[in-house]
Amino acid sequence: MDFNWRDAALGVLALWWRLTKPCTVGVRGVVFNDAGEILLVRHSYGGRNWFLPGGGHRGGESPEEAMMREMREETGLAVAITGLVGVYFYTGWHKRDHIYVFACQRVGGDLQRVGGEIADIRWFSPDDLPPNQMLALDRILDDWRRGVAGYGRIEKDAENNGEI
Repeated sequence: MDFNWRDAALGVLALWWRLTKPCTVGVRGVVFNDAGEILLVRHSYGGRNWFLPGGGHRGGESPEEAMMREMREETGLAVAITGLVGVYFYTGWHKRDHIYVFACQRVGGDLQRVGGEIADIRWFSPDDLPPNQMLALDRILDDWRRGVAGYGRIEKDAENNGEI
């Protein structure tokens, strides 16, 4: 039987992740079109749920800069940030993620799937969201509608495959 280096490396990485529980910073953006529809994306990996566009923060950039970069990378749109919807703390799947959610306004660009990370991108009526959506979408949209600064813990559930 041959030793599988890839599986061994993945096992060590998973063990390291569980022991250290790294803290990450992520961003998501709430963008509406002129018809009042919200923009959602579905990644080509993971649970393939519908998410608000966004992603991970890179060292040296502010959360706002990360939001504008991620929006461009995932959707092709240039956005201006109009406000902070909230900051949410997620600890599912051995993570400690702080997710900044921004209200954004489209200022340019053409809507398009950019790269291989996005499987689908669509505008949805807020009253007719897809059933396989990100864990906290309803809570985030409720915070946005009420104009309150959302904050708090978001718990993992069996439906979201650990994705926020």
